Amino acid sequence: MGQTLHINGTGIFVDERGPSGGEPLLFIHGGPGNPSWDFMESVGDLFAGRGVRVIGVDQRGVGRSDALPEEPALSVPVLIEDFEQLREALGIGAWSLIGHSSGGAYALDYALAHPGAVTRLVLDCPALDTDATDRHRLPRAAAMLDAAGMPEEAARCREIAARGDRLTAEDRSWEAMTPLGAQYLDLFFADADGRRRYEEIADAAPDELDWSKSWSHRVLLADMYVDRLPRLADLTMPSMLVHGEADLVAAPAIVADYRAATRGSVATIAEAGHFAFVERPSAYVDAVLGFLRG
Repeated sequence: MGQTLHINGTGIFVDERGPSGGEPLLFIHGGPGNPSWDFMESVGDLFAGRGVRVIGVDQRGVGRSDALPEEPALSVPVLIEDFEQLREALGIGAWSLIGHSSGGAYALDYALAHPGAVTRLVLDCPALDTDATDRHRLPRAAAMLDAAGMPEEAARCREIAARGDRLTAEDRSWEAMTPLGAQYLDLFFADADGRRRYEEIADAAPDELDWSKSWSHRVLLADMYVDRLPRLADLTMPSMLVHGEADLVAAPAIVADYRAATRGSVATIAEAGHFAFVERPSAYVDAVLGFLRG
């Protein structure tokens, strides 16, 4: 079902499904460092069954791709060049993109760097300004910490969210939420069933998928705090933002700025959080295909 291609100096795993003549759709995962497994196992075959040539990629250094090479140093521009060389290697003239979470930022960067190669752009719960994300998510984590009997930890989350200066990776805001322990993952799902489905898919991953490689992408955390919202106005192709109604990453301010800058459509998936393609796969595919073929 997959193959490793030599792209831009390293081996990159590609999971391609659907007819070779179908409309090509590249999935760009986030994390940073989360592989494409959860997306492809949840909706890869659903897209393929409806005539889409869907392409899931484990970015360099993660998942089933080769270990991260020392050179060139990992950066978002290197990932963008990987995607472009992959397009050429697959013989695709132009494709549509889905960028999830931090992958939404990479998809935006790719679309702006190579507009002629992108037919349509789907931003899935995009992390386009993590300052806005943190200010939206930290109060929710604080409420959970209060409920768990940790008022000091809750106060720490609220203090960070209320700071006057822009938050950066140096503020390490995610550490303020780690006292939640196993509950931390609940921030990403609408309900317990969604989390259960996600964990079942993760547990079913093949042995050759090395989850520990994800840590090699920690260097990209700083890039998540770059405010890409002003760049949305530069898009030249049709775009859509899709998000779960309970998602905490694409904060309301991000969705509002997207609407204002692009006048693109917004699809809200009911009873879903950050991983709508896992939690509500059929509704997710319907929404995306409605846009791609609209």
